[in-house]
Amino acid sequence: MKIGVRIDKLLDKPDSPVKAFASVTLDGAFAVHGFRVMVTEKGTFVNMPAQSYTDKAGETQYSDVFHPIRKDARDYIQNAVLQAYDAAVQQAMAQDQAPVYEPEPDPVVPDMA
Repeated sequence: MKIGVRIDKLLDKPDSPVKAFASVTLDGAFAVHGFRVMVTEKGTFVNMPAQSYTDKAGETQYSDVFHPIRKDARDYIQNAVLQAYDAAVQQAMAQDQAPVYEPEPDPVVPDMA
């Protein structure tokens, strides 16, 4: 199986375990969105896309909308997403260290009213 990964968004919120959102393409034929890179006291891992709902007791529950059936497939997807996440973090850090170009502000144009 050929997997492509795109990191859709990096998050830098210290109080949130979610550090990134990702999308995965499978064999160039299927796209799956909503993967979440999580960092908790248990380590760094990938949550599969899920939909939330409220059960009869009023508690929020989650149901996976996509999940691998075999462990080797789950490991393959998780490793691909985590490699893409690491690369995106490294790229973001490198961009932060590069000189920042700040263009001159646009001139103010008076209203035509």
